[in-house]
Amino acid sequence: MGFTVEPWAKEWLKEQRKEGTKCLEIKVSNGNHYVYRSTSKYDPDTKGPKKVSEYLGSLDPEKGFVPKEKDARRRERTVSIRETGTVRLLDACAGELIHSLKRRFPENYDQLYALALMRCMNPTPLKRASSYWEKFDNIRHLRPAMSPKSLSQMLEDVGLERYAQDLVFNDIGTDCREVAIDLSEFFSASDGVSFAEKVYNADRDDSPQINIMMICTQDSGIPVMIRMMPGSVRDVKTICSTVKEMGRRDIIMVGDRGFYSEENLKVLEENGMKFIIPVKRNSSLYNVTNVNEYDFFEYRERLIRFGKIYHDGYWLYRFRDESMRAGEERTVFMKYKEGKLTKENAEEKKERMGQMLMVSNIDMTAEEAYLMYKRRDSVEKRFSTFRTTLEADACWLRDNVSVFGHVFVTFLSMYMIAHLEDRIRNAGLLSKYSPEDVMIEYSKAYAVERETGVVDYEIPKKLEELDKKLRLNIFPILRS
Repeated sequence: MGFTVEPWAKEWLKEQRKEGTKCLEIKVSNGNHYVYRSTSKYDPDTKGPKKVSEYLGSLDPEKGFVPKEKDARRRERTVSIRETGTVRLLDACAGELIHSLKRRFPENYDQLYALALMRCMNPTPLKRASSYWEKFDNIRHLRPAMSPKSLSQMLEDVGLERYAQDLVFNDIGTDCREVAIDLSEFFSASDGVSFAEKVYNADRDDSPQINIMMICTQDSGIPVMIRMMPGSVRDVKTICSTVKEMGRRDIIMVGDRGFYSEENLKVLEENGMKFIIPVKRNSSLYNVTNVNEYDFFEYRERLIRFGKIYHDGYWLYRFRDESMRAGEERTVFMKYKEGKLTKENAEEKKERMGQMLMVSNIDMTAEEAYLMYKRRDSVEKRFSTFRTTLEADACWLRDNVSVFGHVFVTFLSMYMIAHLEDRIRNAGLLSKYSPEDVMIEYSKAYAVERETGVVDYEIPKKLEELDKKLRLNIFPILRS
């Protein structure tokens, strides 16, 4: 990205230090090296040191140090100030994704990548994409056409290239063992979107909707494939056929309560698939399981009690979340007080408050089963944040292929954010920072461009410390 000091410049700086010249700093912009004198002075507002940089000139591999001209101060007026930290953060988390997109979508990769980056930071609808893109430092020197019309055409073109999408999935899907089924409704009123079928929904009766299947890595929850299904399809046969397309036999399907039925479990077993699926709280399976008071683990500082048995060919895992139980108990008794529930109804609900029962054909620890389901739950919640944007762009989604392209961009955004979350987890900071928290911190780094073409980077000290903890090394500025 043209942001690292080259060896010959490091040698020049080393020689200056030997000669006794101190406080020099080299900054790089677009492959050019610039020399600054960096000192500090007392800041009465923060009651601490404040960095002060003075531009001295440029550095050339042939000419050496080239001092600034006398009128440089006048020519160094600020041209633009753009956010640089967040795009560099997400670009680092994306890894080789942009190279995969460039190979598979040579005509559209810049629009795809730019739109995915923006939607990580803010679920921006197409009509605002162009204005939002101008806020950021163009670190990859992309030239994407960002008008709503151009992006709409891009989504349609990408949606048609299902094979190219599959190649991207193959590029990044090296260790996939877990299938997470996200049934959050994506609504579309367009007549051309045949995938959107009218089904009964608790929130919007008779609304056309589309279901999403997300395939994620087991250990980190990083998505590696996405598939759309018609809104009326809850048949696991469709899921099994999609999994077979991947050519993998070690997939674990993690579903929601709507997928539980004896018939579905039979189909999954016949297709050689492992699964873990929760049942509804009125299930008779609760009658054959118990939660043991002294069998427990902690999940995000919450006490989770559990019980595990083998019954009728399957493993049953039962959990009781004490914090959830307290919240549900308050809700039920407030309804009883308001006359919305009878005493008998309240007692019935009280018995299974804060509880969850899951059925599986895998023998694992209860904590492993619980964490597996929670990873799927986090994927579903993250997708729901993008759902609003998908619906806001409904006027640009004319047919199925447009929706396919739109969902693919959403997948790319979720892939970047999941990698960021994995980085935070590995640094031991997940209890303190969410991906959104980290993006806010990185948004405080700016690229300030001068009329001379020099770009200075304003990076808060707190951000530099966070960057080191995450081991990203996004701001490798050589300091004296």
